[in-house]
Amino acid sequence: MNNNNLKIKETFVSALQNHQKNNFKVAESLYKEILKTKPNHFESVFYLGALLVQTKNFDKAKQLLQKAIQINPHFAAAYNNLGIVFMELGEDKKAMSHFQKAIQIKPDFENAHYNLGVAYKQLNEFKKAINSYEKAIQINPN
Repeated sequence: MNNNNLKIKETFVSALQNHQKNNFKVAESLYKEILKTKPNHFESVFYLGALLVQTKNFDKAKQLLQKAIQINPHFAAAYNNLGIVFMELGEDKKAMSHFQKAIQIKPDFENAHYNLGVAYKQLNEFKKAINSYEKAIQINPN
């Protein structure tokens, strides 16, 4: 492993640790530092997008999560997080299609089932909402 890859790996570990401790500013700057060197570093693109969802910067989160999906179109969590962004932006139909895509990739993705239920509820489709909530509970009774 060359020196540059080692530095990226160490920086990413530090970014993730800060992110998990809710040190969002530190984590954000570390993710961005990695992306200056390696703009398509999937993990940094995805986790920075997720962090921006947590800090309610939905427009920027949307761009990053769409980029994450371009880099890795088979990563269910990116679709789920992008669905959350679309719900926050009031685009419930787009949100639903992203939750459904996440479930298509990972059928036992309880959060995506739950989020799909929330989207159905917002559209007053209560039977579908209940079905989605029940699927989430089947996957994880807690």
